Amino acid sequence: MIDRKQKDTLFYDGQCPICNAEVTRLEAQSDDALVCVDINVATHVPADKHALFSQLHLLKADGTLLLGLEANVAAWQHTRWRSVAKVLLWPVVRWLSELAYQLWLLWYQRQRAKRTPL
Repeated sequence: MIDRKQKDTLFYDGQCPICNAEVTRLEAQSDDALVCVDINVATHVPADKHALFSQLHLLKADGTLLLGLEANVAAWQHTRWRSVAKVLLWPVVRWLSELAYQLWLLWYQRQRAKRTPL
């Protein structure tokens, strides 16, 4: 069992090929203060599992829960790319980053619906 008390925890969909690819890159480059958890097999999660599938979630070591683009940027703060990732939160860039993230979420949710019909 992974001790998450002093680590940031990123919750991701391990059944999503794009999510898996990004988490594989992230884990290869991250420090040991980040834990990536597949929500399909997680037993302890910070929100309803359905909510976790709606967008990216990162639970910081201090208990703060970050969502979406902010969760993604926070996860990349554990790599040498931290400065580049922060650019996504600059005011004008953030607007475009949020738009791109929302478009990706629409695609992801459609793909997920095809995999797990109601």
